[in-house]
Amino acid sequence: MTCVGCLPQIYVEQSLFTIPEPLRGEIKRPDFLVGIPTIGTIVVDVKAKRVYRDALIIDAYEHRTLQAFETDFNTSVWLACFQPDEPHTCHLFLNRSLAGLARSNLTGEAVIAVPLKLTRPADTGRDFMAALMGAIRLL
Repeated sequence: MTCVGCLPQIYVEQSLFTIPEPLRGEIKRPDFLVGIPTIGTIVVDVKAKRVYRDALIIDAYEHRTLQAFETDFNTSVWLACFQPDEPHTCHLFLNRSLAGLARSNLTGEAVIAVPLKLTRPADTGRDFMAALMGAIRLL
């Protein structure tokens, strides 16, 4: 069984002062660079999100600023959304898969409802790597 902590990974420092001033508010750095043997490095941003009406709610601002990261570094960003009330359940999806989804307003902020059917569920208590590879294979 492969565990997430067993994979080579680098946590990306997130403080505002390490982002060049002209890019502040325009780009978001994902949380982790994860090395996968014989495949390469993937980029992951981790979120704690509750399921609401069979969807995960993502801030449109975060989607846009992660898109800027994807463009600048010519890479895809995976989102890993963990449900606070189900700590071993994770939903994986690509940031770019949100591009065609409708925006809504929730408490004055633009958000995107990501239907669970567009995500790949993973049980982190089992083989997380197999779930990730399954999600990549679906592309």
